Amino acid sequence: MIRILVLLATLFSLFFFPYVVSVVLILVSALTLPFSGIAFGILADALYYSQGSGIPWWTIVGAGATLLALLVHRFVKTRIIE
Repeated sequence: MIRILVLLATLFSLFFFPYVVSVVLILVSALTLPFSGIAFGILADALYYSQGSGIPWWTIVGAGATLLALLVHRFVKTRIIE
């Protein structure tokens, strides 16, 4: 239930909140569901595409959040098993 609420809050933050809040919620949602970081990054780039921007910053941040979340999940999983 919490995962769904975090994902919905992240989705709505892309439309209603400033980008700083969206970045924080993307990081939090990536910790709950790792691949949501890159998905929301691609969605944000698609929503806010501008002609002059050549670098997809939201996708890069989302990919970084996904990598960080995967490393954290692997570390926590290893520590809990031992």
